Amino acid sequence: MKLRSGSRRAKQRSDTAAKAQFNNKPKREPKKATTGVFEGIDFDSLEELAFLQWAKELKVAGFIKHIERAQSFLLCDAMTIGYAEQLKTKSKPMQQMILHGHSYTPEFRIYWTEKGFEAFVNDHTLSERATKPFLGVKFDQTHGPVYQTYIEIKPMFDQNNMERLFKVNQKWMWQKHRIYVNLIKCPELFAKTFTPTEYLTTPSGKKRMIKWKIRNLYTYLRG
Repeated sequence: MKLRSGSRRAKQRSDTAAKAQFNNKPKREPKKATTGVFEGIDFDSLEELAFLQWAKELKVAGFIKHIERAQSFLLCDAMTIGYAEQLKTKSKPMQQMILHGHSYTPEFRIYWTEKGFEAFVNDHTLSERATKPFLGVKFDQTHGPVYQTYIEIKPMFDQNNMERLFKVNQKWMWQKHRIYVNLIKCPELFAKTFTPTEYLTTPSGKKRMIKWKIRNLYTYLRG
């Protein structure tokens, strides 16, 4: 059947035109890296990076002596059953795993200077109301006192409900090792204390939108 005079012919798309259309589409920006190394310390999330930026300012100002990734702690031993497997001429001792052991690793361990401990940490061994951002403990050792706290970092919005699991580990850390692990959410910490300068811009260099009143370390210490 012929097309009538004046009728529009159906547009045909060539492979070349399709490629040009694809190439003209706006390209998505690559996802920002959420892991890396900051001041020689590994971080596994942008929340951890923000906390390390906060801790760096305290270290430069002489409030923190050292910060590092925390070690693992065993909270529950494994459960096994021992039995003998009878072979043709002898028996062989065997073990069956019933429950695996359970370990927990906090994010960071902070070693404070004496003035840093007094300014930011309540010693949980003393009879005083906890009003400072952290709970920690002073250990008297041969070469002098050691002031330290353990830190767990969580985002404000916990979509995987990992905070609930942490709170169980937190209780068992206290029961088994007498170590209190501080749960830190950076926006809450920054609003309560100070906002680190490096946090004011995003990793891509843009000015960060901040919903709380911004104070620097000097302003916070003045009260």
